[in-house]
Amino acid sequence: MSDGKPRLEGGSTAGSPHEDLFCVGALVSSLALGRAAEVSWRLDGPPLVSASTLARRAALAALASPQAGARFTSAEAAARALEAARAAPAGGASPWPLFRGDPGRSGLLPKLQARGFERVWTAPLGAVVASPVVHGAFVIAATADGRLVFLDRDSGRAVHELKLASAIESSPALHEGRLYVGTDDGECVGVEVADGSVVFRAKLGHVVRSGPLPHGDLVIVGVVEPKGAGSLAAIDAAKGKPVWKRRLGGPVFSSPALHQGLAIVGSDDGTVQAFDPARGEPAWSHALGAKVRATPAAAGDVVLAADFAGRLAALNAKDGSRVWLRETGAAIYSSPCGALGLVVAGNNEGTVHASDLAGGALRFEVPTRGPVVSSALLIGERFVIGSTDGALYLFDAQGAVLERAVLSSGGIQSTPAAAESVLFVGTSEGLVALRLIA
Repeated sequence: MSDGKPRLEGGSTAGSPHEDLFCVGALVSSLALGRAAEVSWRLDGPPLVSASTLARRAALAALASPQAGARFTSAEAAARALEAARAAPAGGASPWPLFRGDPGRSGLLPKLQARGFERVWTAPLGAVVASPVVHGAFVIAATADGRLVFLDRDSGRAVHELKLASAIESSPALHEGRLYVGTDDGECVGVEVADGSVVFRAKLGHVVRSGPLPHGDLVIVGVVEPKGAGSLAAIDAAKGKPVWKRRLGGPVFSSPALHQGLAIVGSDDGTVQAFDPARGEPAWSHALGAKVRATPAAAGDVVLAADFAGRLAALNAKDGSRVWLRETGAAIYSSPCGALGLVVAGNNEGTVHASDLAGGALRFEVPTRGPVVSSALLIGERFVIGSTDGALYLFDAQGAVLERAVLSSGGIQSTPAAAESVLFVGTSEGLVALRLIA
C-alpha cells in the first residue's frame, strides 16, 4: 500500500493471466474484507464480500474465484467489469428490456448487420422458453423450472439465481431498474435488478405466461384464470398492488403490446382487443376466430395478429378494423414481425411465412424441420428466427437462407434477445450467446 492505494511491483508478461487475475482478486478481497489473504482461498475462495450491487459482488467473486474457468478471460475483461461495477447502479434504458425489444413488440434491429453467427458461450441452465432480457453487464434468463438467472454478458458465468416459482414461461420485462416476470404459480414478481432481491409478489390468477408490459407507473400483463377464463390486469409498478383488471372471454397467453396509446392483446376466445392502458377501458375488439396466443406486433399504422387456425391479419391500430387477412393453413403461435414490406411469422407445420405487409399476399416460405413458435427479429435487412428443430435461421428479404446454426438437440422455443451485435438465445438446454458476423 502506498498513500492508501495498492501498488503492484515485479510483474512480468511471462505469467498466467488466470494466476495474475487471481492475485489481483485476492488483493482486492483482502482490502475489502480488512484482513490478510489466506492460502485456503486457493481452494475455497475468499469469503463473500458484502457489496451493494450484484455487479460489484460478481466482479469481486470472479477475480478471486479458485476456479480458473470462472475468472475473467483477460485483464481487459476484468477492468471493464470493475469499471462497470464501480459506476452507480444503472436504472435507465436497457439494450433489450422486454420480449421483442420494445413496447410495440416489433422485434426490429435495423442498425445491426448479420451475414452469419459465431458462438461466444453456452450456459447449461436447463430449458429456457421465455425470451431473455439484457441490462448493464447482465443477461437475465427465466428458466422453465422456475429460476431467474443473472449471467455475465461477456462470459455466460452465472452471477445470481432466484428460485421464484414451479415454472416460468413468461418473458421478463425491465423498467427503471426493476424486473417483472410472470410465473406458472399465477404471480407477477418484481425483482430489483441492482441487488437481485424480490420486491413484491402479486397474485393475479391461476397462471401468468404473458410477458409483462411496463407502462409509466403500471405493469400490464395477461392472466390465465381457472375454468377457462382469462383477464388483462394492471398492477402498481412500485408495490405490485392491483390497479385495474378486465375479464376477457378466454385465457390470455399473449403478451400485451403498446401501440398508438393502446394496450393490445390476444386471448383464447379468438379476439384481439385494445384497452386504455391507464384505466383498462375497452377501445376496440376484433374477432379472428381461433385462439390468439401470438403477441400482436406494431407495424406503422397497423397491428399484426395471428391465430391457431392459421389466420394472419393486419388490423387498423386506431379502431381494430381489418386491413387484410390471409390463411396460412397451420396454427400460428409465433408473433409476426413487420419490416422491409414483409410480415414474417412461423407456424406449427415448421414453415416460416413471409407475406406482403401492404396486402397480405404470400411472398415466400422458408421450411424448417420442426414447428416454429419462436418469433422473428429483423437484423439490418435480414431476419432471424428459431425452430423446434434446434436451429437458428438467418434469411434475407427474398427468402434465401444464409445460415442455419444448430444450437440445441432439443429445440428452440425462445425468441432471441440482442445487445451490441450479440444474440442471446434460449434453448431446451440453456442459453447461447452468438456474435453477429457483419
